Amino acid sequence: MAERKEYQINIQGQLVPVSEEVYLTYYRMKRRELYLEEKDARHGVFHYSALDTDETNGEDAIPDLVSNCVEDMVVDKLVAESLYQCLGLLTKEEQELIFTLFFQNKSEHQISRETGIPQKTIHNRKVRILAQLKKLMES
Repeated sequence: MAERKEYQINIQGQLVPVSEEVYLTYYRMKRRELYLEEKDARHGVFHYSALDTDETNGEDAIPDLVSNCVEDMVVDKLVAESLYQCLGLLTKEEQELIFTLFFQNKSEHQISRETGIPQKTIHNRKVRILAQLKKLMES
């Protein structure tokens, strides 16, 4: 009678009995992982985990350049509040023009067609209003 071979894998320092299928799958996976690490080493690929220490995670040492930092978000909020207050100081017509141009994303040409006011006049008004808003924001 053929002797049945016992298969074990090492998990956290302990040998755990497993079936032949699990054993073969586990070691194929381990060999694939080793192959990929060797390939990365040949090609000079650097992993964040190489920066790991007992106290820190290596990934935490990499600055997040995509997300806004808290300081930038606070400054943006303060500027938005200031802009909102300054917009309140404009006349109703000036507010409507700014709202239409920047909040409804209509072009000067579209407003010109809708109102019958020449595009150049709308442009000049926009420039004047923006200069006025800039002065208000600076003060």
